[in-house]
Amino acid sequence: MAESPRAIIDELQFLLSQSKQPTVRALLEAELKRQNEQLKFESPPEKKQIVKPAVRTKKISNYAWDESSKFVKIYISNIKEAEHSINKENIESKFDTRSATVLLRGVGGKEINYSFSISNLKESISPSECRVTPSKTGVTIYLAKSSSSTWGSLKAQKEEKKDDFPKMDKDADPSAGLMNLRSTCTRQGTTR
Repeated sequence: MAESPRAIIDELQFLLSQSKQPTVRALLEAELKRQNEQLKFESPPEKKQIVKPAVRTKKISNYAWDESSKFVKIYISNIKEAEHSINKENIESKFDTRSATVLLRGVGGKEINYSFSISNLKESISPSECRVTPSKTGVTIYLAKSSSSTWGSLKAQKEEKKDDFPKMDKDADPSAGLMNLRSTCTRQGTTR
């Protein structure tokens, strides 16, 4: 299935706003210019597409969270450019069972975008019941819990790898323990 030129241009603008490397930015700008030229030929002449220059997007990494029996609430505040309330029309959100992504478009006078993304949530959420509510200086993200369990932490903890090394016996000969350790390492192919 062919992608629409408009969707390609939007994706390129988003990638351009995220990129930091000059070489990557130059490649994206060249492709964006090529796609805009192609769009001119494909669209009727009376309807001209005006593509705004890329808007800067800041990643949000500072947040607070709390939980109740039904929701995990993520508080994003102190967005300095948000002198006035953030409009609901400018909030884009995507929720999956273990992740959430929120994009605040055109915040403040400088028209800066803010993005927040979290994955590897500790428990599953119900994406259809999740929502984002604007406030004066930020937003509150409501993640609807699938079950009413207490999370205790927002993200799932990484499982610690259990070592299969033999335990040291205080009464045994110390050199026997070293020989056991060496044979274990040899079996596992970890000697150097």
